[in-house]
Amino acid sequence: MIRRTSALAALTALTAALTFVNAVPAAAEGELSPVMVVLDSSGSMTARDAGGSGTRMDAAKRAVGSMVDGLPAEAQVGLAIYGAGTGSSGSEKAAGCKDVRVVQPVGAVNKPALKSAVAATKASGYTPIGQALRTAAAQLPKEGQRSVVLVSDGEDTCAPPQPCEVAKELHQQGVDLHVHTIGFRVDAKARAQLACIAQNTGGTYHDAADADSLLGVLGRVTERALRHYEPTGKPVTGTGDPFTAPTVAPGQYLDTIDPVEERFYAADLKAGDTAYFAATTVFPRGNPRDIEVVDIEITGPNGADCYQSQRELDTRARDGGSLTTVLSWNGTVAGSSKPKGCSVPGKYVFRVTRDARGGGTDRVPVELQLRIEPPVTGDRGEQAQTSLVDFAQQPAGGVQAVRGGGSFNEATTLGGGGRYGETIYYGEQLFYRVKLDWGQGLAYRVTFAGRPDGATTNIRTSLFSPVRAEIRFDSTAYTGTTDVLPSNGKPMATPRVVYLNRNANNSDLRKSSVDGWYYIVASLGVPSGDAPAGGVPLTIDVAVAGEKVAGPEYGATAGETPTESPSATPTTESTPTSGTTTEATPPTPPTDNSSSNLPWIITGAAILVALATLLTALLLRRRKPVAPPAYPQNPGYPQNPGHPRPPAGPNNPGGQPPYGPRP
Repeated sequence: MIRRTSALAALTALTAALTFVNAVPAAAEGELSPVMVVLDSSGSMTARDAGGSGTRMDAAKRAVGSMVDGLPAEAQVGLAIYGAGTGSSGSEKAAGCKDVRVVQPVGAVNKPALKSAVAATKASGYTPIGQALRTAAAQLPKEGQRSVVLVSDGEDTCAPPQPCEVAKELHQQGVDLHVHTIGFRVDAKARAQLACIAQNTGGTYHDAADADSLLGVLGRVTERALRHYEPTGKPVTGTGDPFTAPTVAPGQYLDTIDPVEERFYAADLKAGDTAYFAATTVFPRGNPRDIEVVDIEITGPNGADCYQSQRELDTRARDGGSLTTVLSWNGTVAGSSKPKGCSVPGKYVFRVTRDARGGGTDRVPVELQLRIEPPVTGDRGEQAQTSLVDFAQQPAGGVQAVRGGGSFNEATTLGGGGRYGETIYYGEQLFYRVKLDWGQGLAYRVTFAGRPDGATTNIRTSLFSPVRAEIRFDSTAYTGTTDVLPSNGKPMATPRVVYLNRNANNSDLRKSSVDGWYYIVASLGVPSGDAPAGGVPLTIDVAVAGEKVAGPEYGATAGETPTESPSATPTTESTPTSGTTTEATPPTPPTDNSSSNLPWIITGAAILVALATLLTALLLRRRKPVAPPAYPQNPGYPQNPGHPRPPAGPNNPGGQPPYGPRP
């Protein structure tokens, strides 16, 4: 029995190590959000375009043709047209107000067929904007980031339904459905209606004064709508108090959170575990608040106050994008100096607080990630580094075209050192990733190219660790001239990645203590006025320094064998599970090409997982069920003491403004 239990302990530890990588939903690199374009073909589009050589409809056809030509091969785009199937007489109004035709459903674009269908369209009928919005939204997936791009030269002529009311109705389907509107030579009344639609769905409104403006704006808005932060994870619902918090296993989860709200989640930590708990909140473009704060605080078993929290602040939340806060906890690691009650194994509770100054009622998605690093039982690898890497030699050669992803989950892989380039559009936040093994370091810089008509806004780049901790960032104002970040002439860099960096005195070194994917994020803010057509050319110069070396020797958590094999996907449970203490046999740390020695990222072990599950099932058959212990009540559980000003640091001299502006 002891042998079988020990073998099960080893297999279970290996299965637990697999939990995180299998739990994170797979996402294609640079994956694009689906977009439905809605084109006005009403009778008013037969008017001559001022300064142009044809009608407004002619200008719209050219703009759509140009937009279609510029679509990426992987784009999922559909097109609907209203007002082309009837005339505009009174007797035709009933039919005209239902006249919305889907030319192409959302899917892979057949460019020739789509352009041919648009070219054959004749403007003639009514303007059923409200009905068109409903039709377009119905063509899109029911969840996930998705957008409608609406082009109109006037206000709705068919209400009810009122377009603004339809926009509010669509917004209730989720904060990740946006409607972007383009007013083509519209008057003040139509402009107000189109702006109302955009504002109520977190979209943007744009004016197009003539054919040339429409040509640029339509392509730009559609391209921008294709790339959003797409939050992913297993659904979980955090509670409003710590006593009923769902217990989560290592993995990735998805919840929502109000502007001023705290939500609780629990995790079981064993002796020697190091936990990394990340919360990534995703804001819509046009967020009603400039400032957003996300705070994470940890509480130990029986409600013990661990006196540790982490907060991040976003001062440009109206631009949309994401804000990530990470709390790391090693209280159960031998030798750590943590408060009494917070250095023992047990159930720890993470409190996530969103403080959106100015209030409001909108909820936003929050992507939660729990990673648990088991103890090191053997060699810890090289000593902590004392410096950052640099460009050993300047990246040379041509620029390789890439398309950045819209989130951590969809980050585009940069294949080591080299030069990479693309176009970033106003309001975009783009993600790339670079693999670092133990002993390797990363250096990079980002160049935002100049353009004479460039609008003034903020630019920013951030470097994140595999556990989503922001290592460093830099930002500045972009005014249309070429800017390089970091602006101090030195590259954004890590040290060579070694386990003992976590003990370094310099905060720039401590966060580079795990191997895996390091994330480069580039952001171009939303200008206060209209953005010019087209985006800003972006170049990323990357260098990977150092040779791969042996990392730390991880082992199973000492003295603990779960009674059930951890699931291959994240699980939530309302009560803790009981366990039986046996002698565990630490498994040999495996290696792979995605994370050299980290036991939470292992591939090619499906047979071991299945075997562990089978053995566990056999054991559980012989074991009588044990009632789970109740989570202790604690009326004195510490409440949110507010948000003290963050301490001064390398990226925050003087302690304010916290963490600097963000584009």
